[in-house]
Amino acid sequence: MSQSLRFREIDLNHDAETCIQFRADSFVESFGSAEGFYRAAGEGAKDYLEGLRSKNREWPGSCVHAWLGDAIVGQIELRRDRADPSRAHVLLYYLRPEWRGRGLGQQLDAYVRELCQAGGVRAMTLRVSPKNSRAMAFYRRKGWQDRGVDADHPDVRIMERGDDRSTTLAPPPNDR
Repeated sequence: MSQSLRFREIDLNHDAETCIQFRADSFVESFGSAEGFYRAAGEGAKDYLEGLRSKNREWPGSCVHAWLGDAIVGQIELRRDRADPSRAHVLLYYLRPEWRGRGLGQQLDAYVRELCQAGGVRAMTLRVSPKNSRAMAFYRRKGWQDRGVDADHPDVRIMERGDDRSTTLAPPPNDR
C-alpha cells in the first residue's frame, strides 16, 4: 500500500529550482538529454517559469507539487486548450526517481482526472517518448489511448483519454 500524496500549487518563490530540476530530469528520462528543455526554457529557464505562473493563473491547481510528508516528491503540469476549454493537455507527470514504482503515479493521474472532471474537461492529451516504455505502459493501464506520432514532434507519441472516441476520463475498471 502506498502513502497518500498531498498536492499544492507550485510556489515559485521557494521552489523554482526544483521545478527546473524535475522538468530537466523528465527530458533526460525521455530523450537521454535535457538539451531540448534548456533550449526552449529561455535564459535561466525564465520562459519556463513564467509559463508555470501563467498556467496556474489561468487554471488554479493546474501546476502542482506532490508532497509526501515535508518533501516534494513529484510535479504535475497541465493546461487547458485555449480553443476548446473542454480539452486539456498534460505537460508533465513527474516523480523523483526514488519514488517511482511505488504506486504514487496512480495518485498523480487521479489528481489530474479529478481536476479535469471538476473543470468540465472531457478529453485530455499528453505526449510521451516511445523510448520511455515504463511511462507508455502506465498510461495504457490508466486508459490512455495511443493516437500515433505527433506530426510536430516526431520523437513522441500522442496519448489521449476522454472525448467521443471510446475513451473516458473515468478510471479503468481495475484502477485501484
